[in-house]
Amino acid sequence: MKKRDLIPFFDTAYQGFASGDLERDAFPIRHFLENGFQMFVSQSYAKNMGLYGERIGALHVVTLNTTTAENVLSQLKIIIRPMYSSPPMHGALIVAKILSKPEYFQRWKEELSSISNRIIQVRKILRDELESLKTPGNWEHITNQIGMFSYTGLNGKKLIFKDLIRKTM
Repeated sequence: MKKRDLIPFFDTAYQGFASGDLERDAFPIRHFLENGFQMFVSQSYAKNMGLYGERIGALHVVTLNTTTAENVLSQLKIIIRPMYSSPPMHGALIVAKILSKPEYFQRWKEELSSISNRIIQVRKILRDELESLKTPGNWEHITNQIGMFSYTGLNGKKLIFKDLIRKTM
């Protein structure tokens, strides 16, 4: 990235779901920051706070100096203004309350961890069942992947899902 003078863009829509830990999931961003990168970081609370449809999030822009920051802000204002004049506040107020009260923030982190652990557990159940059914292929990728979504590599010829899905619920 440095050699090619690239500017990274991180999308953190699922922060907390990958590992169950907000700090661990933020490691790549902090790593690039410590290495002096300018960058864009989009942060959404739609998924990890269950605020679908609230359009709650932020775009963080890290620059090397104040002049660049002012120039970027000027351009962002030009882009944002025609999109909306006043963004909705309901989701922002919920997020602000959770992030600003230590007891709410702690409960939210615990819930994220619980959800992440459940995703990991379901992945293991799916892999174990595929292997016990002797489904052709190597299924390690199911438990090696992280986050809410998974590429299974399955198609209709390999497996009938109905019974398998019932076992993971």
